[in-house]
Amino acid sequence: MSTDVLMQGLRTGLTPFLGLPLVLDPQPATGVVLGVPCDAGVINRPGARLGPWAMRAASMGLGTHPMPDHLREGRPLLGPGAAHGWLDGGNIPTLPFSLAEAIETVQATVGAWAMTGCRTLMLGGDHSLTLGALRALALQHGPLGLLHLDAHPDAADGAAWGTDLHHGTWVRQALEEGLLDPGRVVQGGLRAPRFDDGELAYLQAAGVRMWTPADLRDPRLASRLAADIAAVGRGPAYLSLDLDALDPVLVPAVAEPVPGGLSFEETVRLIQASRLWSEPWVGADLMELAPMLDGAEASARIAAHLALHLLA
Repeated sequence: MSTDVLMQGLRTGLTPFLGLPLVLDPQPATGVVLGVPCDAGVINRPGARLGPWAMRAASMGLGTHPMPDHLREGRPLLGPGAAHGWLDGGNIPTLPFSLAEAIETVQATVGAWAMTGCRTLMLGGDHSLTLGALRALALQHGPLGLLHLDAHPDAADGAAWGTDLHHGTWVRQALEEGLLDPGRVVQGGLRAPRFDDGELAYLQAAGVRMWTPADLRDPRLASRLAADIAAVGRGPAYLSLDLDALDPVLVPAVAEPVPGGLSFEETVRLIQASRLWSEPWVGADLMELAPMLDGAEASARIAAHLALHLLA
């Protein structure tokens, strides 16, 4: 961290993500980082409402200078030099006990920033809140492409829990509301044992491309994977990363850990693949970090590095 950033933190007691300028009112910028401190849609292990603070704190350990050219060798630029023009917009003021109201607040806040020309990166927070961001951005751009990295397809009908609004339903909701172009939706990392045949059949019928970790690693499928990801970015697109996409050995502090997930390097490569899109993503998020659970510090550190790769 630079001396100026460290002094800002000492004077204010605040830790903006990567030491970015803290600006709470929407204004034009390359992009804005927004925390979403709500986990009202979590079924199993709560705590993701504290995720934004943990990721901001973990980001303070990252350097402020880009990696030298002779060391990068084509790798993504690391350090907040990659985040040039980005702001930290603080936390979206979601109330903790009403998920519907929280999603509306996310929609309003993301929409206000997007209207200034900003891209938005949300740090969460439970995955149902992505629905609010998709509503806001689809209103501005039309149906979006989606690269969704997750252990779960999040396309349940809600019958099992008596509600169609929780962190396992937002993809179905977004498809049914016309927020997504189903032919430009790719899900990677799927492996949870409990999603049912009806959920998969729904996604297949919609035209969603689904990839397990084993499929992602199969060199015989590399050209098909590249084509699927390229299709996502043929128009305005969103990138959504549930941290349970990664293996819980690396990121245990998540709401729904599932063994056999992606490595850090595999996840970064999927993020890098979005560079081939015809235009940059209009919004992205990293969701479901629950820093009250075991392994929180290591999980938050990996999340902060993944966010930095997104900004790169």
